[in-house]
Amino acid sequence: MQYGHGGDIYSYAERFGGQEVLDFSSNINPRGIPESVRQAMREAVDQCEHYPDPFCRGLTAGLVGKYNLSQDMIFCANGAAEIFFRLVNVLQPKRALLTAPTFSEYAVALEQQGCAIRYHELHPEENFAVTARFLDELHDIDICFLCSPNNPTGRTILPERMQQIVQICQENGIWLVVDECFADFLVKEQEHTLLPALQSNDRLIVVRAFTKMYAVPGVRLGWCASANRELIDRLYDAGQPWGVSVVAQACGQAALKLDGFAEETAREIARLRQALACGLRSCGFTVFDGEANYLLFYTEVHDLRERLLPRGVMIRDCSNYKGLSSGYFRAAVRKKEENDRFIREIREVLGHGESDYGAGNSVKRGKERAGSCAVPYF
Repeated sequence: MQYGHGGDIYSYAERFGGQEVLDFSSNINPRGIPESVRQAMREAVDQCEHYPDPFCRGLTAGLVGKYNLSQDMIFCANGAAEIFFRLVNVLQPKRALLTAPTFSEYAVALEQQGCAIRYHELHPEENFAVTARFLDELHDIDICFLCSPNNPTGRTILPERMQQIVQICQENGIWLVVDECFADFLVKEQEHTLLPALQSNDRLIVVRAFTKMYAVPGVRLGWCASANRELIDRLYDAGQPWGVSVVAQACGQAALKLDGFAEETAREIARLRQALACGLRSCGFTVFDGEANYLLFYTEVHDLRERLLPRGVMIRDCSNYKGLSSGYFRAAVRKKEENDRFIREIREVLGHGESDYGAGNSVKRGKERAGSCAVPYF
């Protein structure tokens, strides 16, 4: 059995023992779990002698207040991934459209139901953008999955293009599932989210999660919204009734009460992302401009991940993404001191060394490769 995602610290521990690891393979908020969320989960342990609310009423009420939705539009689940599988199980699509590259679990869920998948390839020379050509693909399908910001590219879809996609899908009876699990890392989130478009488009489903922004991947908490009330009812009926634990529900309710946390994080991530991109470019890598809390980059050093592992640094090898090849990697945006160490470790495994970066012509070449970088990374 193979695990095809980032964040696998368990395999790392099995291979390298108790060595501490700096995990750039998992796209989690470097600020960590907010203290109020941590405290709410501690207090929820006392309620674990009871079954969780199968309808997540407290959590749903919080989502209603924050996103101006109605309660019967919302379904909460054990992570966003569970929602993708439940959706496919309920809708039973025969023909699907996906981009390549994108999050792999859409395809896994579809293939388990025997659904035929057509891929629309995104191109590195276009910075993996979803261009107008994608509109021509929206035919002879039952369902389309899109991710914005996309994983692993970090690219959003232009709002005007996304509106065209929504309209075409609505007019042609195509289910459109939009994964917005990284949308709260966008500085201009309100320009991109499709939550306001739900009321007038009952073929649209927006999926979100608490995992990334609130640094709780071990809790497993996601949710989706749709104006199609029948679909929401069927999602509840499609699996066991206690899909969201007491602790997870408490986590979500506490997170929704935080004022300004996501907005502050988005601004800080944007600054750190720019600096990290400069550092990666200074190493001679091709960095693709993204808008989320991670960066996709390419290097001719195809074994970069294996070289970094013994040094206690994990990155995501993206060669198993459809549409990408060996040499593509994804790195999370972490704290400045962690990003600094990451770049130093890369330079050392490449034989550059930190001192080389600061001397003579190597600095000049680093600046040239950095493109829009105004100053060297260090």
